[in-house]
Amino acid sequence: MKFKVVSPNVESSGNSGTDPKAQIEQMLSGSPVFLFMKGTPESPQCGFSSKIADILKVWEVPYQSFNVLSDESIRQGVKDFANWQTIPQLYINKEFVGGSDVVEEMSNNGELGDLLKEAFPGRDITPPPPPVEVQEVAALEAASILKENPEIRLLDVRTQHERETASLDNSVLLDQELVEEILGSWDQNTPLMFFCHMGERSRQASQYFTSQGFQQVYNISDGIKGWSSNVDSSIPQY
Repeated sequence: MKFKVVSPNVESSGNSGTDPKAQIEQMLSGSPVFLFMKGTPESPQCGFSSKIADILKVWEVPYQSFNVLSDESIRQGVKDFANWQTIPQLYINKEFVGGSDVVEEMSNNGELGDLLKEAFPGRDITPPPPPVEVQEVAALEAASILKENPEIRLLDVRTQHERETASLDNSVLLDQELVEEILGSWDQNTPLMFFCHMGERSRQASQYFTSQGFQQVYNISDGIKGWSSNVDSSIPQY
């Protein structure tokens, strides 16, 4: 994908006698942009950490990170270092920027872009384009679109149990492994169509993938229930 960046996860020294503050300062000296998070950018362990990693991804900047779950002394030490009691924490040019909500707001209002330009003076920092709108389509229209455009990937966001009860031909279950594959390697111009039981869960999934830069995203607004009622009555209702 076009926003693939280097985001190595840094390891602590592992020396219990080392001052956490000194370790933190050393980490911050190693990269203009540094993220203390739960998990790694490729496999975040909390929603807030995932949010910041996603924001940095769409800005297309290299950064380093540290998984605070791997070292309790750093986890507590960074809270004291920034006088900020929650994780994740983003630093730019060794200065604490904020947590996930602050970083999201700064990304939206342009302040984050200004800081990134200071961090990478020789790099062209371009604000990410605003997400495209999800195309809401009822099941009957969705069936017509899929017939005319067989390249569209039909993604089922329901549970495996629901899928065993009723499913659509040529659809695949959107599990975490597939999410990571899509975000990690699929072209953002790949057309995606999401469905669930009645359209709510799939709407959230659709909005998430547009926020990640995918340019052609559909949501079946009445879900598989609408498909059963208006397209193919052989599909069980539940």
